[in-house]
Amino acid sequence: MVTSRDHRYCSIALLPLPILLLVSLSCSREMPVERILRRINLEYSLDEEGDFRANVKLDDGREAIVGISSVVVGEEIRVRSMWSVAGRIPGKLPDGLAENLLADVWKSRSLGGWALAGLTSDGKHVLVYITRIPMSSSVRVFKRALMYTAESAINLREALSYLEENTDTLR
Repeated sequence: MVTSRDHRYCSIALLPLPILLLVSLSCSREMPVERILRRINLEYSLDEEGDFRANVKLDDGREAIVGISSVVVGEEIRVRSMWSVAGRIPGKLPDGLAENLLADVWKSRSLGGWALAGLTSDGKHVLVYITRIPMSSSVRVFKRALMYTAESAINLREALSYLEENTDTLR
């Protein structure tokens, strides 16, 4: 059996008696992020780390910035990470927030999840929604994942803002 492991080419296998020609159905060429963003007409910039920052506008008019980078895990797994900031939380995370976010991922998230991306210089926790898709994903899948990431982060940002406003009025 002869196969090609190079992801830029479709895998072809020839099997003896009877000879069958198998063509991998998962052979997609990896398209550069810049080309995909241009194709779907999104404004973007590059940050100091070389990650893309796309300005995503949802159908309902809400907007978010989504970061996009390539991640290579070993030789076999190549994914793109997309993330959008849902909030910057000062001090300790609010009671129940982590449990609610984990439950949300289990119950309603088919693509991606919540993560803490670190601390800001003023000590705030950066809460993001992160999605990872294969680098060989189609433009259509890329766009859907991008929109899903933005919408998830926006929805939590709005919920956190609502809680913050109502907590202030109850004090």
